[in-house]
Amino acid sequence: MKLPKTTMGVLTGAVFLAFAAASANAASGVTCKASGNHSVQHTALDGSKCEASADTGGKSKAIAKTDGLAKASSDTRGRANATATEMGTAEASADSRGKATANASGSGTAKASADLNAKSIAEASGSGTALASADGPAKCTATANADTSGTAKATCEAGGFAHAMATNGGTAEALDDGPPFCSPGPSGTATVVSSGGNC
Repeated sequence: MKLPKTTMGVLTGAVFLAFAAASANAASGVTCKASGNHSVQHTALDGSKCEASADTGGKSKAIAKTDGLAKASSDTRGRANATATEMGTAEASADSRGKATANASGSGTAKASADLNAKSIAEASGSGTALASADGPAKCTATANADTSGTAKATCEAGGFAHAMATNGGTAEALDDGPPFCSPGPSGTATVVSSGGNC
């Protein structure tokens, strides 16, 4: 059976549009989702890459755009979310009902891990480095925020809270059960608010 030229034209146009849409989506980034016992990874035309894995009822989501790298892993009903854009690197890991969120942009590096119902959030931009780790009782919370080559590290393990913020080359380290460390450097900022002390 020979199709009319008009029909062939419509089909060709539809195939082209579908291909163009798929290419546009790949060029604009990728999303990886995993739950239960599952793992997935994708690479986009813009160079971004995502990886997500989950075991024993965990849920993971990783979003990567504009050459970003996002990884999320979860276990035992943990919840992990990672988002990376503009050459940023974001990694989130959550176990035993923990909740971990990592967001990175502008070549920043953000890593968050949470365990035993704890919660951690790491956010980095402008080549900053943010590390947040929460491992302890349900109320244990750690957040780290770094910008413009700042370094922020927050660790919670005794049921308290630890928040660290750093910008412009500054360094801030927060512990929920220990003394804080703040070094703003020549022109940066460093701030710690925690149950272990402030600076």
